[in-house]
Amino acid sequence: MMHPRAGLKAVQHRIGALRRAVVAEVEDTNRLIYHVLRGGVVVSVSFILFAFVLRGLGGADIPPNSIAVRNLVPELVRFTPAGYLNLGILLMIFTPVARVVLSFLSFAEERDRTYVGVTGIVLLNLLVSVFLLA
Repeated sequence: MMHPRAGLKAVQHRIGALRRAVVAEVEDTNRLIYHVLRGGVVVSVSFILFAFVLRGLGGADIPPNSIAVRNLVPELVRFTPAGYLNLGILLMIFTPVARVVLSFLSFAEERDRTYVGVTGIVLLNLLVSVFLLA
């Protein structure tokens, strides 16, 4: 026969182990989101700075309007400041979108329907504003 205190200790130990596992999983997801946000900002600012370096080295002027996405690759191949500036700005715009996508996937994995719904609405709003209203 098991003593009640031993049973209580076993339950407390199991609850502690589950709590540590949940905290570790949440910290991993938050760490991933942190790296995506930080990396997106660093890479986008790097492209923007590279565009200004190209301009300073005698490259073409930076146009007052953005270039179309379909024309971005030829601009990048020709090393024009406009191409790299537009790429940096696009990466800056899509960095928070990537964060929302990661949150959506995280909530879907946890099967949290409420947050999946709310995050899905936020993602839909972001995508509509980026693609249709741009």
